[in-house]
Amino acid sequence: MITTIEDGLLPAHVSYQGQLLIAMPSLADQPFDHSVIYLCQHDEQHAMGLILNQPISGLNFSKMMKELGIESGNRRLATQKIYRGGPVQNDRGFVLHSLDYQIDDITLDLGGPFISRPDGEEQGVGLTASRDILVDLSGGAGPARSLIALGYAGWGPGQLESELSQNAWLVAPASQELLFGSDPDHLWARALGSMGIEPVHLSGFAGTA
Repeated sequence: MITTIEDGLLPAHVSYQGQLLIAMPSLADQPFDHSVIYLCQHDEQHAMGLILNQPISGLNFSKMMKELGIESGNRRLATQKIYRGGPVQNDRGFVLHSLDYQIDDITLDLGGPFISRPDGEEQGVGLTASRDILVDLSGGAGPARSLIALGYAGWGPGQLESELSQNAWLVAPASQELLFGSDPDHLWARALGSMGIEPVHLSGFAGTA
């Protein structure tokens, strides 16, 4: 169900961690134009997320591993795109991935979205910012699903809440298919479609899910 924000009001301290932010038309011609962001963390003090649909031109997994001096024999990932995760610390790498892979004391368990594994257990999403996961991915021992991003999107206290109250973003449920299985050129439209919204009807619309 979609509800609109009236009179610029937003309930205090609502966490949207684990959900998607979909850029509204008001963000056109800005760094977040048509962006879809997965919110990895969101509390009263800050919010942090990764842009899922801004691939870095000319950079793929194979080239990145070569630049890092990591030998890679993983042909499955050789041409996988590397993404611009956001404008903050864009020289730092983050891997958003399925939780069939974890590094103790390093991987952050982000919770959902969940999928059911063959053994009947549910598998969520993790975030790892370590060279170790890149080495494991290169050797075929990493997670089954992953997205590699350089940099992240960050907000200070109350900043994201203010942007939401100004209807700069739609908030939508995340799914592993949207996180890991979508063509970046079509992700914005697919994310809107998951809410039952046609992009051509979005102009002038404001609200959250």
